[in-house]
Amino acid sequence: MKIMVTGGSGFIGSHLVDKLFLSGHEVVIFDKDDPIYKSKAIYIKGNILDLGRLIDATQGIDVIYHLAAEANVDIILKNPVYSTQVNTIGTINVLEAARKNKCKRVIFASTDWVYGGTKDLNVDEKTSLYPPSPDHIYMAGKIASEMYLANYQKLYGVDSTVMRFGIPFGPRARAATVTYIFLSKAFNLEPITIHGSGEQFRQFIYVEDLAEGCVSCLHNNARNEIFNLNGPEKVSVKRIAETIKKLLPEKEVKINFLDAREGDFKGRLVDSSKALNLLNWKPKHSYEEAMKKYIPWFKENILCLNQK
Repeated sequence: MKIMVTGGSGFIGSHLVDKLFLSGHEVVIFDKDDPIYKSKAIYIKGNILDLGRLIDATQGIDVIYHLAAEANVDIILKNPVYSTQVNTIGTINVLEAARKNKCKRVIFASTDWVYGGTKDLNVDEKTSLYPPSPDHIYMAGKIASEMYLANYQKLYGVDSTVMRFGIPFGPRARAATVTYIFLSKAFNLEPITIHGSGEQFRQFIYVEDLAEGCVSCLHNNARNEIFNLNGPEKVSVKRIAETIKKLLPEKEVKINFLDAREGDFKGRLVDSSKALNLLNWKPKHSYEEAMKKYIPWFKENILCLNQK
């Protein structure tokens, strides 16, 4: 198939492009940023807010993976209007381009943050989000986009799939991510600082596993379905620091605990068994196995680059 990946130059998108090529697909990257990593994909420079450009670019495309978004919550907080335009109007533009060009499906990158409005501590795809009470503009934008996908399917017959990502980590990650920050401190012989007890947890997922989960959503079983694509383990902030300390004994990593921050959320368990049952997907790497792959990459590609 001929597949477009919006945001294909980014952290998750670039890994998805790699996996799609390995699966034998023709891939087009649509992104405002040039690809950093080597790829055989066709690159189209464009902004998802430019509907005309999107319509032209999606001619002949079978499936659109829509990953382009503003995902940095600090940037969203500082620039809520533009960020909301990117994260909501951008989604409608992708859907409209798919409608105009009769693309077979739009596969959308959402987030398990959408469960933030529920009081349930164990959630799956059937957990009600409505009426939502999102505590961040980022979350509100993802919920709105999921609703637009449902609207376009019902009103115009544009099929879609929603992928609710856990927190990814691994090669090519943004510098603002927690694992990247902790590794930077460890390699620079600075103490890792944790607010509170460090028992706050998330289900971190290795980015290569996540990209394979995205590819699995091409299956017909995924048509007009929602899937959680999350890590297999509860990983606390404290465990991230302790794993880095264990895997870098020569750095004698120190961990400092500070006062807890008001509003820190302990965490909730997100069930991804639907993806296993319908798509035969589950993460291949345990958390520690993934860190054993990520740390050498970080040392070679980030640490060495910064030291030049």
